[in-house]
Amino acid sequence: MRNWRNDIVLEACEFTARWGFLTQELFFEFMCPMSRAHKFRYWKFLTTSGKFYRSRASEKVLLLTAKGRQSAGGIARPARRPIYVAHDAIAARVIFALQKRDLIFKYWLEDELMRNPIEAYSILGSEQILKVPDAVFDLRTAGGGTIRCSLEIERTTKSRARYAKNALAYLGYSKISVMLFAVGTESKKDIVSHAFRGKMFSEKNKIPGVFNLNSFDPAELNTILRFNTQEMTFKQLLSALTKLEVRSLNFSRDDKETAVSLKKLENCEAA
Repeated sequence: MRNWRNDIVLEACEFTARWGFLTQELFFEFMCPMSRAHKFRYWKFLTTSGKFYRSRASEKVLLLTAKGRQSAGGIARPARRPIYVAHDAIAARVIFALQKRDLIFKYWLEDELMRNPIEAYSILGSEQILKVPDAVFDLRTAGGGTIRCSLEIERTTKSRARYAKNALAYLGYSKISVMLFAVGTESKKDIVSHAFRGKMFSEKNKIPGVFNLNSFDPAELNTILRFNTQEMTFKQLLSALTKLEVRSLNFSRDDKETAVSLKKLENCEAA
């Protein structure tokens, strides 16, 4: 029998505590690099461990129980409302794609910045915050430094005036070097890009990289980013920014894996 991977369960708990949810898709794709059968066995173990419960909105979304929150040391985020899970899961895929390559030094979520305005001022580099990004992360560089990036997920359509207002907010964020926008349609790429056009944006290097969230490719990072009229892949951007090797994500799996006894695992958990 293959040894039980406590680190997989620990990562699932830590992620759910910080993000407020865990989807089966994220768990299978990034946390459990095993055969499909073992993915489901680990997922079942999570649901029977007493630390998670299924969301009423979807059986493929887990939230932390009181026991789970206690095991997280009392720092767990409140359960994320179902209406926001699909949105946040997109941001999580991008963060995971970079984290699993050891490219992220540190990251912050929107609610973490909103709950700590003083830290937010410092991280964004502004005395006035009009728009908090969905996520902010520091990329490692070959020279030992970091490059601060922001990530926005645009699943719904906003007015052009709203995008223009948000674009103006980014002009004041002096510590954000790279802005990334994930949009749901090709037409929305033009709307977002248009909001950042003008001399003041080009002079301050506040031109966002816009990409289609439906074609995001975490394994190879071949997704196309558009900076106004220039295009490059995620991989090319990351290589240029970090000067590090940006490898493919090919999780290995053992086709000879044997069945894991959930009953024994549950007994170990109880102990």
